[in-house]
Amino acid sequence: MKTLITSILLLISFLSYCQNYTIVQINASWNTRNDVKLPDQINGSKVIYGILEDQPASIRKSTKAVPIIVIYKNNKPLRQWSADLSFKLNLTKDEIADAIRKDKQTHKRARSN
Repeated sequence: MKTLITSILLLISFLSYCQNYTIVQINASWNTRNDVKLPDQINGSKVIYGILEDQPASIRKSTKAVPIIVIYKNNKPLRQWSADLSFKLNLTKDEIADAIRKDKQTHKRARSN
């Protein structure tokens, strides 16, 4: 019984500190030549690609420039990059990985205080 309770407490503490990052790239079908080439995962975070025309109306209306890349942490936007007037986004996977790494460090420091 003691082992069971300890296991449950460890699981709860692990889940409370677990961070779930997802990287989403959305681009228009007419602009796919300007996609940012990303791997399937960055720092263990899943990368999802979507076409703007296939998204719900609310996303289509709120997207002002394509391509756009958003990092979500626990389903909330953490960081966003969007293209300029050239419809190109000059961004590397290393820059995305750095943004995730910095957030993890900030979160880690906040927990230790």
